[in-house]
Amino acid sequence: MGKSTIIAATCALARRHNTRRSLLRPIVLALLGLGLACSVTACASKLVGPTVPSGYFFSMQTSTPVIWLGVYNPVVAERFPTMAEVSVRVQDARGQPVDGVPVTFGVEPQWAQSASISPSQVTTRGGVARAVFEARLIGVVHVTARVDNAVTQATIVVQVYNPVSGGGSAALSEPRPAATADL
Repeated sequence: MGKSTIIAATCALARRHNTRRSLLRPIVLALLGLGLACSVTACASKLVGPTVPSGYFFSMQTSTPVIWLGVYNPVVAERFPTMAEVSVRVQDARGQPVDGVPVTFGVEPQWAQSASISPSQVTTRGGVARAVFEARLIGVVHVTARVDNAVTQATIVVQVYNPVSGGGSAALSEPRPAATADL
């Protein structure tokens, strides 16, 4: 099937009222979610500090700005990850990595029952602390990291994987079950 045939078929489907709504909604939500996630990821590596009392500086990054629910095939999971690694780099005032610094990870209170990050407290090795984020509901989650008295956050979008379209959609508000999500 050629590219022009696919485009023509998509346009024909979009002309129908019910089909247009069902096609455009997940596309718009997915693009909005990805745009939000990508814009936040660029800010996620911002250096925070100095912390009190230690005087450290740190930054937080995620391995991916979007994770997917409903991916059970390991081959598909390479393109649509089901979890994200969250890492925090801690350095001293001279920019040197600092070992042995406790870093506390968490999620927003409304996500406490629907998402997890483990371990919740890690001590830096080579200046880095790592944890794994997973979620059971779709939405937009703010993951936090605390070093001494300072906190930073990163945003992870949780979407439902749709094997038919090869993508999905995410709610841009409170967590909600994937089974009741508008697709």
